[in-house]
Amino acid sequence: MRTPIRRSSERPALRFGVRRALVAMLALFVVLSFVPGCAGGGRGHPGVIHHVARGENLYRIGLRYGVPAKEIARVNGIRDVTELRVGQRLFIPKGKGKRPANVSARRPEGEPSLSGNSAEARRRADKSRKEKRGLEFAWPVRGKLSSKFGRRWGRNHEGIDISAPTGTPIFAAEAGRVTFAGRQGGYGKVVIVKHAGRYKTLYAHASKLVVRTGQFVERGQKIAEVGSTGRSTAPHLHFEVVRAGTKQNPMGYLP
Repeated sequence: MRTPIRRSSERPALRFGVRRALVAMLALFVVLSFVPGCAGGGRGHPGVIHHVARGENLYRIGLRYGVPAKEIARVNGIRDVTELRVGQRLFIPKGKGKRPANVSARRPEGEPSLSGNSAEARRRADKSRKEKRGLEFAWPVRGKLSSKFGRRWGRNHEGIDISAPTGTPIFAAEAGRVTFAGRQGGYGKVVIVKHAGRYKTLYAHASKLVVRTGQFVERGQKIAEVGSTGRSTAPHLHFEVVRAGTKQNPMGYLP
């Protein structure tokens, strides 16, 4: 008669312990692979996680990481690239780590030389500068303030006019996306740029446009040249600031 073989209870326990260790190691690897803000240090890391800060847009974020804004929008399923939320998590594909913040801060060639009633215009400017939420608007052209925001000739003048010679460069007042570039009624040749925080800026009566609809522009980037197209009597830039569909006094936002 054969003696029954006793199976040791240690082997199942050993196999169970090894299995738990493997599961724990796998879980740790997954967690470490998605730690926010950690830049990939090798070829096995596909990118980085970026948290949107106040006043940022995809164009500026893309410049920091060396990744096109359209690619960031594509991988994150973003349709309207200007509607970002503060604190929103973005996956930056093949991000190489942040570059210095000032790499994209191209300044205009110069601010307008104001004269006449510019001091009065500044005193009466809308105090909404405090509400611009991180945006830093710059003067869009070098010239002379020739017409203020408000009532003019019996009707509302919904922007400011800055007179300058034909061909003078017009710059984007802040980074954003061009939502319109072409002719539009009395505005003549006009560029409209959409910014973060439900803001838009409008640049009218241009003689030449150098951007196209859908293009990303940075603060201080040339977008057009001064002209007198549309309903205009002399070369100048008509500049508007719009917040949530309401025209604002641009002098409340300019430095």
